[in-house]
Amino acid sequence: MDVLEKFHLLIERGQPYDNEFVPLKRKIFIGRIGSEPAPGIAFHIPLVSRRHCVIDCDKPSPMLIDLGSKHGTWLNGIRLLPQKEYALHNGDQITLVNGMISMKYMTMNSQETMDWDPVKPIALPAEDFIEIHELLQKVRVREKDIHFSHKEFQCFKLLYSSLGQFVSKEEVKRHAWSERDLLFDGRVPDVGSDELNSLIYRVRKKLSPYLHIESVLRKGFVMAVSQGSPAEK
Repeated sequence: MDVLEKFHLLIERGQPYDNEFVPLKRKIFIGRIGSEPAPGIAFHIPLVSRRHCVIDCDKPSPMLIDLGSKHGTWLNGIRLLPQKEYALHNGDQITLVNGMISMKYMTMNSQETMDWDPVKPIALPAEDFIEIHELLQKVRVREKDIHFSHKEFQCFKLLYSSLGQFVSKEEVKRHAWSERDLLFDGRVPDVGSDELNSLIYRVRKKLSPYLHIESVLRKGFVMAVSQGSPAEK
């Protein structure tokens, strides 16, 4: 086995990956999908920089280097200084953009079986946890009816369809204020921060304690199942 094949990255969280092993060879760049030149590991998450960081296995010891990313690279909970080399050791945790992406650096040889302790997957609702009534613009959660206004319902549907995943503010504006979208010819509708925050607040309040909405770096939102809610049972 090539000595370089003993270095692996377990991508625990971060679209489009889901608990996937990636062998590390030579120098592998990590960035956003659609970038040119294409990074070796490319994420769909827009907060990831085009060239976010790199793992350099050409060094005597593999090194992690943040390439001046906008939203940062963390190694074992410590944010890296841009362009500075940090040595990697077996079991090191690498996170990007405030933990939206989580990766584990792992080493093995041909005589070893790799240890794997995957992160707990994002909890998804049981099939009977929530009923969505499109025409009535309401949802039923454990026999409780939650009624929404038109904009609230559009916001809920968008976030729920991407449960556990990042949704940008621009996407919420396009879905909830679709009537303004027509006026702006495909551009993001002109929606103020107060309007958007008020909408998210109302939807968040109505869904509590079953689902919650987290704000992500002032760039967007993530809807998830609340801990201890009936969805997890």
